[in-house]
Amino acid sequence: MPRQENTKEKIIECAFSLFEKPRMSDISLGEIAAKVGISKTAFFRHYKNKEELVEKMRERFFEAFAEMISQLEPSRPAYNLKAVSKAVHCVFDFNEKYPNYLSYFLQMSFSDQILDEGMNLILLDNGINILHDDIFKDKNKFSPRRMVPNYFEQTLLSFLFLAFCKNSALLKITDFEKYKQKVADLIYNGLGKKKNPISPERKKELDKICEIQLESDKKSNRFFNAFVDLLQKSKSSRITIKKIAEALGMSQSSVYSFFTNKSDYMANMLLQETERAGGIIKERCAAAKNSDEAIYIMMRSEANYFALRPQVIALHGFFIIQEAAFSASDFDGVRAKTMEMSKNYIIPDGVPNGFDFPVSDNATLFIKWISSLTVAFMMLGTRHKFPPEWLDFYVSTVYEMIQCGIKIINKDGE
Repeated sequence: MPRQENTKEKIIECAFSLFEKPRMSDISLGEIAAKVGISKTAFFRHYKNKEELVEKMRERFFEAFAEMISQLEPSRPAYNLKAVSKAVHCVFDFNEKYPNYLSYFLQMSFSDQILDEGMNLILLDNGINILHDDIFKDKNKFSPRRMVPNYFEQTLLSFLFLAFCKNSALLKITDFEKYKQKVADLIYNGLGKKKNPISPERKKELDKICEIQLESDKKSNRFFNAFVDLLQKSKSSRITIKKIAEALGMSQSSVYSFFTNKSDYMANMLLQETERAGGIIKERCAAAKNSDEAIYIMMRSEANYFALRPQVIALHGFFIIQEAAFSASDFDGVRAKTMEMSKNYIIPDGVPNGFDFPVSDNATLFIKWISSLTVAFMMLGTRHKFPPEWLDFYVSTVYEMIQCGIKIINKDGE
């Protein structure tokens, strides 16, 4: 292979390597050139500009992803544990082979619509419909079966991300092979509970308890509102202290009197949001008689919270992905809140017996999974503009799959 082609390949792989962990800033040409060991001037001998490199990176990711998906059988009406296990192991193997691709996709899909759409097209070409517009063709007659691929994908992605992208201080896996199989078992069997662990009458009572009324956003913290506004206008890596100061009508020095840097600012925004939502969930979870009710209350309350604050759904999704970009010290406060939520009041009976992963902290892992499912499905509902009644369908359907797995949908023929 000619030397120039070798350098072009090295530039692409080095660019991917810079996505080893989520980050708060854009990757610059200077960083890429330094990683390759060439000058910025030399970079332009191989690519016209950064946009051309970004396009080639997309193509490389699509090629690898399509090769991985082609090993799976197309989605069929029936699911079985063997097929689910094969899919889970295949995806994990893909990320072990390409360790930087997952972080690349998770970070860039927030701001790169072409990347997001391209992956969905590859899935559709292989008979897997996850996020396409026709996932609910008739929005007045929602079908639980249509939720299965999305639930499958979101659960797999949640545990995959925790395994490959999180700071080891947050989660330590003691047996990786067992971890992968437990993900497959969880998707197919759920927590191994019976169907409808909560009676319809009790569920109505809990729905009433989970109703939420929030104060006007005008009364909310102005730093938080400024961040949300900036996040809606541009991707997170382009949010700087200078832009934050401009949005607040303050000087940069004034912002620095409150926060030491951008990472400190964003960690504080997450802590504020965690405290606000956590306080609401804590209050309502006090009515739970057991862990089944506590899980339902958490999901329903969080979904209601997002329905009233749709502008922050993307913010929560961003933080789930960006968590590894913070240092362990940045997240001390947030992690403490998560632990308090999981151990003190969200799971009164402790972590469910069916959730026994080989990790250092099952309680935190469990809460992260439930919360990430809620965020993911609320983002789906917002993206496709589903009507308000979709919320009832979502909570009930996903709750059943958490308890019983996707096999319950398959057996019911729904």
